[in-house]
Amino acid sequence: MRLVEIRQVKRVKGYFYIDGFKIKAERQASDGYGVLCIFEPSRLDYDFRVVLGPKRYAWFPTTEALKLINEQLDLSDRLTCDWLRNGRGWNKGPRPYPNIDRKLHEILG
Repeated sequence: MRLVEIRQVKRVKGYFYIDGFKIKAERQASDGYGVLCIFEPSRLDYDFRVVLGPKRYAWFPTTEALKLINEQLDLSDRLTCDWLRNGRGWNKGPRPYPNIDRKLHEILG
């Protein structure tokens, strides 16, 4: 597999929203943003087909790809925090994420 694109995808009340489409989520999770990594097949999949089988794929991540994914994960945390702070899902009391520079997973533990 070869990483070709990384996208931010919003999830609200059991649906993903991307490029004007509303997609029902099979797996339930909290509302917010997630990182979607998009891959395409590569020669590597053909090379490893004997070991992995026909429906499994191989990916050797590069340092650059991992850096980009981590940057997008940080952005996802900030987008989710911003979205929650704008009143959606939090109607009274102090906001749960006062310091936007912290990562959401650090806040939630």
